[in-house]
Amino acid sequence: MNIKEATQTNDSPLPIQTLLYPYQREDVEWIIQHPHCIVGSVMGLGKSIEAMAVADKLQTRHCLIVCKKTMVSSWFWMLDQWLGEGALTPHENNQYDHRLAGLDLDAPRFVVVNYDLISIEKYRNLLQDVKWDMIIWDEAHALKNHDAKRTRNAYLLIPGVSRLLFMTGTPIRNTPMDLFPLFWMMNPRKYGGKNAWYKWRDDFCVVEEEEIWMKPKGATKARPRIIKRILPGTKNDDLLRQLLYLYMIRREKNEVMKDLPPKQYRVVPIELGPERVQYDTMKAEYFALLDSGIEITAPAAIAQLTRLRQICCDANTLLPESPRVSTPSNKTLALLDVIDETSGKLVVFTYFERYASILCSVLKEKKIPYRTITGKVPGNERLRAELDFQNNADVKVLVGTIGAAGEGLTLTAADTVVFCDLAWTPATIHQCEDRVYGRVDKGLETTKSVLIVDLFCQQTIEQHVHDVVRAKEQMIEAIVTKHVVDAMRKE
Repeated sequence: MNIKEATQTNDSPLPIQTLLYPYQREDVEWIIQHPHCIVGSVMGLGKSIEAMAVADKLQTRHCLIVCKKTMVSSWFWMLDQWLGEGALTPHENNQYDHRLAGLDLDAPRFVVVNYDLISIEKYRNLLQDVKWDMIIWDEAHALKNHDAKRTRNAYLLIPGVSRLLFMTGTPIRNTPMDLFPLFWMMNPRKYGGKNAWYKWRDDFCVVEEEEIWMKPKGATKARPRIIKRILPGTKNDDLLRQLLYLYMIRREKNEVMKDLPPKQYRVVPIELGPERVQYDTMKAEYFALLDSGIEITAPAAIAQLTRLRQICCDANTLLPESPRVSTPSNKTLALLDVIDETSGKLVVFTYFERYASILCSVLKEKKIPYRTITGKVPGNERLRAELDFQNNADVKVLVGTIGAAGEGLTLTAADTVVFCDLAWTPATIHQCEDRVYGRVDKGLETTKSVLIVDLFCQQTIEQHVHDVVRAKEQMIEAIVTKHVVDAMRKE
């Protein structure tokens, strides 16, 4: 059965309450006092950790977590790392387990599903039958459309649930109507009425009236009709702020900078998608070659391992340069989710020039402004890309290869670094990180807190690379620290 149940990786993980920053402890207390609420802090401040801390402190028996499909594995990993607990999910390798009806959804403390699953009636019906103590809605802006199928199905899950926690760093994306579904669920008595949607629109949205001619069904002539179009912008801002004050807690990075470390690390495990078959086949061929006794040179072995790593990024990296014809890989989808969730600028690193090219084509298709620095970009264009990223507020992403963009650049306009894959040596990785943190920018050394995001595919060579690199970092830190202490003692 495609059901994952986590095994505790830490023998005795520290209680999560002892690991919270001061502002997170305050947030947890506020959330407990507000059973239906929004956590709207910007990305990198630990909304997910706060949600787990609330579930832990309240000792919830049945907690449903709804997230995007690229984040299912990440939640699974976080619950194991932070709480030392398993989770149940019917999602694996982009497929749903059609034996969900046979699962005991009442047994596990945590169940993790994605938004697409709750839109499937037979699955949603099964989830409705469980008495949830708490539902966590990760990246709740996915529910911004009141009439969308997923939102309508989300409405059906909330009756009888004592705690609803909505997490989104971008609660308003276009207009105040994005907030309405969340208020509908938090207070259905007030906002679930027939005319509540129209009242919310008229109270908080900038509306333009337009006369159109329509022919009613059965009529012989068209008649004029006034329609209202919602425009960007807000009105009655003070009233909207008062409402948000009652239902939402939000923090910006600059408010809590004193509590944050210079670099924060976030791990996002990903499931390999349809390319799993190609990966497993190539892996089997590689081991068969090793076991055959045929002499294989080190460069040939490394080349084969490199191909496996490329498949983890996107199987198209093995193809010659050509227009993309397939859908984005799971890793690319996970990256898009990170970009979508981030309000500031990001630097995205990959070891592979071909994958950088694929990422650029996807960003162009999604109309996300970007610049790129790879080995193929001439020197004068690299400088222009660096300056554009630093100074042009519209350019949100810089995509670079570790070799070309990992040294000599100042990219301090970003506050997030994303590694789509890692170099084998920690020093190379730290050089990439320091393009954003610790550089002298305009005469002043940056001292901001930078979020470092690692994307890696589980149960692949990437997981081994990730584990090896992080183990090397711990070893180096321990050795260097001991060396410094020994030197001080000699003095």
